Amino acid sequence: MLAAAAFVAVGRRKEVDLFKLVLLAVASAVAFRTVRDAWFICIPAVACIADFPARETVRDPEETLPESLAVAAIVVIAWWLFAPSTDFNPSGLDRAARRQLPVGAVKFLRANPRPGPLYNTFNWGSFLIWSMPEYPVAIDGRTDLYGDEIDELFTLTSRGVAYRDDPYLNESRLILLQQKNILVKFLTADPRFELIYQDGVAVVFARR
Repeated sequence: MLAAAAFVAVGRRKEVDLFKLVLLAVASAVAFRTVRDAWFICIPAVACIADFPARETVRDPEETLPESLAVAAIVVIAWWLFAPSTDFNPSGLDRAARRQLPVGAVKFLRANPRPGPLYNTFNWGSFLIWSMPEYPVAIDGRTDLYGDEIDELFTLTSRGVAYRDDPYLNESRLILLQQKNILVKFLTADPRFELIYQDGVAVVFARR
């Protein structure tokens, strides 16, 4: 909505500023490449909206039509040039999610449910809250909520430091970790746990 308002603000000026128009188009393409980069459009959008005068002389519709068509053409061309590189479409977002998040592991656990409690590191906590609400997470990215002591404990355990003394890990019956997590090596050799799923992104252990 903010980006759309900025485009309207630029397009309704008496003289269309091509620099602002191109800036908004490029910022939009970069911002919507991934959801977490959406903030990128906010700064130029707010600046363009703030620069829009409260009152401006109404122009003759016949004079504004060519400029409006030019603005629309520039926006379409800019989006056509940048959209392929951003891969901003449902299939592209799905591919990006599968490269960074345990999509396959979640699908496996939905098809083959195992009893909890679940142990996870905080990197994927928020995603697991959304994708598997039936499994309360051990921790997530809200570090202020859990406190420094618990955050430090999970960090040390993820490095394999005194992981046998971690009460959260000891009470868990299901463990979901990143494939590259150092703790994976220790749990693979630990007779208490069984590897039940792995792919290039995630690993799932179940307590024997």
